[in-house]
Amino acid sequence: MKLGKSLIAKFSLFLIGAILLTSCGLPTGNERPDDTKLRDGIKLLLTQFESKYPKSINWNSAKVKAQISQRLPEGIATEAGWTLKWPDYAAGELSSVVVPWIILAQYPTKFALDVNTYKGGGPVATGIAMQITKLQQDDFGSNFFAAVVNLRISNINSKWIVFTTIPYLPVTDPAYGFAESVNGKWKIVDFGTATVGCSSVPTAVQREFGFTCPPR
Repeated sequence: MKLGKSLIAKFSLFLIGAILLTSCGLPTGNERPDDTKLRDGIKLLLTQFESKYPKSINWNSAKVKAQISQRLPEGIATEAGWTLKWPDYAAGELSSVVVPWIILAQYPTKFALDVNTYKGGGPVATGIAMQITKLQQDDFGSNFFAAVVNLRISNINSKWIVFTTIPYLPVTDPAYGFAESVNGKWKIVDFGTATVGCSSVPTAVQREFGFTCPPR
């Protein structure tokens, strides 16, 4: 059987590509992004935040610009993104930043948890996790305000899910919330940093995840 010149050329390119990929190794997404990539991600986060929440800015733009122009901290991979922390930072500079994976266009298979896991519950199906993430990010008014992580569905009552949010920029503390399935549709019931869901989430579900509420 004879092969046409165009087919031979395509096959040769395929072989060259395969050899290169085999010798270099396929990217796993676990490597540290380079400073240029991280810096571009930080700039995007800053631009998005400053346009949507100008009154909540707690840094000096000129100082931050100078800060991130220098070599960035090594950082670590967490569920929310590549997390950078500056051990020594001046007033007006960033103390930390989380560059989300969606901006970096890489998705690691190994990462640290941003917060301790909840005591109970089980993994949440990807499709449902995406629904709750979108609901919470819609409430924030931005995809680039905080990551929704550590989602757990109750083993006691599968209509309840707990989740955590990790802010990308150091403007607020991590928070947590509860989502409830009502008539097959998920909705965010309560969200905050303390006594969340105490007036709406069943006591047994609260206890399952390690929370207690003050006496009513």
